[in-house]
Amino acid sequence: MSGESGQPQAGPSRAGVDMLHPERNQTRVPGGVIRRVDALGRQSWIQKVLEQVIDSPRQWVTPSEVVPVAVLAVQRYLLEDEPRDVEPKLPLYCFDVTISDGVYQEKCYLDPSLNSLVYKNILKVGIEMRISRVSCIYNEKRVGQGILCIDNILCGELLESVSLETPFRNSAHQEVPERPLRGGKSHYLPLWNNEDPYGDIWLNNKQPEEHNFNNTKIISLSHLEMTWSNRKSFPALLVRILHKSKLRYYGKPNKKMIEPYQTSLEVADSSGTVSVIMWNTLCPEWYKSLHVGLVLLLQDYSVKKSYPFRMQPLPVDPQIKLISTMG
Repeated sequence: MSGESGQPQAGPSRAGVDMLHPERNQTRVPGGVIRRVDALGRQSWIQKVLEQVIDSPRQWVTPSEVVPVAVLAVQRYLLEDEPRDVEPKLPLYCFDVTISDGVYQEKCYLDPSLNSLVYKNILKVGIEMRISRVSCIYNEKRVGQGILCIDNILCGELLESVSLETPFRNSAHQEVPERPLRGGKSHYLPLWNNEDPYGDIWLNNKQPEEHNFNNTKIISLSHLEMTWSNRKSFPALLVRILHKSKLRYYGKPNKKMIEPYQTSLEVADSSGTVSVIMWNTLCPEWYKSLHVGLVLLLQDYSVKKSYPFRMQPLPVDPQIKLISTMG
C-alpha cells in the first residue's frame, strides 16, 4: 500500500467537480444480462470483478486485471449491530468508498485494516486508485445483494478532473437519505469530526408556522420553576433563543440509538432564562434551522431536575433571572 500523504482537507467528503464524460451505451450479452460499456466498447471493470468474486468459492479474489479507478467519495460511520469477538476499546469507525471505472459507480466497504490510509489523508476524494484484492460480504437487510469489499489498494495521484455522471451499478446506492452499507445507522458522520451536521438527514430552512394562541395555555418559566415538580402535564412555553451550542454525538458500538445527537439551547422569556436539551431525531430535523433570536413555542416537553454540577453558561442579559433548578 502506498500513496501521497497530505494534510486533511476541509470541505465535503464527496467529489465536487462534475466534468463531462464520453457518451456510453449498453450491450446485451448471452443470458439476457445487460452490461454497460463506454464509448470505446469497454465493459465495466467493477461489473467484471463483482462477477468474479461472487463466483469464487472463497468469496475473495485478486482481479485478473487491475485498472485505475477514481475515488468519488469517502464516507465515515460508526459500525454497530455487527458480531465481533472482542469488544473494541474505542468506537469502530468504518468507511464506505465510492469508486468509478468510467462506466459504473460502486459504493464499496473499506476493510478496516486500510482505515489508516484515510486517517493519513492518503485515500481521499479525487485520487486514482488500483484495487488488487476484493471480497464479497452480504447484508441483505440493507441492499439486498453482495457488498464489494476493498481489501488491498495502491493509492495514486490526484486526478485533474473527476466525473460524477457515471450511474451507480446498484440503484440501491442512490437512495435518499444515503445509508451506510453496514450496521444499523441511518446516516454518515462528517469525515474529520463528530460535531458538524453532515449528509442529507439534516433539514434546512424549516419555515415558521402561524399559530392561533386563543386556545393555547402559556406558562412563564418562573411559574414553571415553582410548580413543575407537582405537575403531570406542562403548558406551552413561549421563549426566545439566546444561545445554541454545538452538536454532541454520543454514539457507541453497543448503543442502538439511530441518531444519537444532543444540543443545548439557552432560552428566555420575560421571567427568566433556562437551558433546554434537544435530543436524537429532533436534532437532524431542527438544528440547522434554529438561530439566536428565533421565538419558539415549546410543547410536549419534559422537565427534570438540573444536574447540580453542570457548567452554567455566561448570562446573555444579566437582568434576566437564571433558572438553574430545572432543565
